[in-house]
Amino acid sequence: MANDKLKPACTRRDLSEASYVTRNIRFKKLPTSAIIFAFEGIAYAYINHCMHMHRPLNCEQDAIFDETGLYLRCSMHGFIFDPKTGECQSPVCKGQRLQALRLEEVDDTLYFAEKHLVLID
Repeated sequence: MANDKLKPACTRRDLSEASYVTRNIRFKKLPTSAIIFAFEGIAYAYINHCMHMHRPLNCEQDAIFDETGLYLRCSMHGFIFDPKTGECQSPVCKGQRLQALRLEEVDDTLYFAEKHLVLID
């Protein structure tokens, strides 16, 4: 691998077999999880943390998209987010964003390209 700062997130195959993948990480020294998914063929990753109730998006259900498949949805209270930007579309947190994580793809494997991210097994 050309850049040893890249940390493996998942493969494209993982994303084709499931609607999303989570990874336990430490981000800016805090333990949390990342959620990785594909939307319109593009892979995205965010800290799996809704700003409203400070819970993972999938804390109540094993799903992260709303019934239309157009928005990420926190299963706790139903807040929705633009999957491309992470921006909240619900009135209480309108304009706030999920913390995006940069991804790079090399040979069908997605890698986190974040300086302050450490993988936790």
